Amino acid sequence: MTAEKKINKQIKIIGCGKMASAILDAWLKKSVSPENIYVDDPKPSDWLLEKKKDGLNINTKEDISFDYCFIGVKPQSLDEIKLKLKALSKKKVTFVSMLAGIRINRLESIIGKDESIVRIMPNLPAEIQKGVTAVKENERVEPNQSKNLAILLETFGEIVCFSEESKFDAVTAISGSGPAYIFLIAELMTEAGINMGLSRDESFKLVKHTIDGAGSLIVNSSLGPQKLRENVTSPGGTTHEALVIMMNKENGLSKIFSSAIEAAAKRSQELGKV
Repeated sequence: MTAEKKINKQIKIIGCGKMASAILDAWLKKSVSPENIYVDDPKPSDWLLEKKKDGLNINTKEDISFDYCFIGVKPQSLDEIKLKLKALSKKKVTFVSMLAGIRINRLESIIGKDESIVRIMPNLPAEIQKGVTAVKENERVEPNQSKNLAILLETFGEIVCFSEESKFDAVTAISGSGPAYIFLIAELMTEAGINMGLSRDESFKLVKHTIDGAGSLIVNSSLGPQKLRENVTSPGGTTHEALVIMMNKENGLSKIFSSAIEAAAKRSQELGKV
């Protein structure tokens, strides 16, 4: 991020678990001074307490005007922070929710229908500035608020803006939960290598760099995933033999992935009702 894009905004974070900490780490490294960030978390991690030495504000009794309030608690804990959110209403704060399944209209019912509210769904690669974040704003978000928020979000990766909030359950299941699917594939490939005689270190090194290279290729290539797969699959070759099993219509990966991602989307819907 260039110096021109460094923004001087006051940010409050309510609930700073793994995802919010990943985002916070990206900000501290690139775009926001720790003195401008105020974390409200009843059980701050050792990492957060370490950042306090650099000027990060943790559980302080501040009386300042915030530009943005990021909501990072678990969806099930939303009711527990109602009073904290209401206390910030009517103060020109843009509320940014990371809560899976929680729709904007529910937040409006708590904070107020006249408040600027944004729903986002980031993912864990934000930790290394390789994340992707889905964004949906309500009609109260002003252009300047939207522009500065985009700069904040782009600090840790790409952003995708949506006009239909109904797509967020699918977004959650694809990109929000998606890194875990890749980690599982890495785990299974590593174990398969070990079972065939490789050491754990040998197998994992092969696997992680294969996934890293394939990911970079799909990002940088003009070709779609199907064409890339076809390019690496020689008829009658080793890759072909593996894909025959993986692409089996009855019990292959297509059926497993579809069922799994649908289950994640369904859970996102359920969380919106708690």
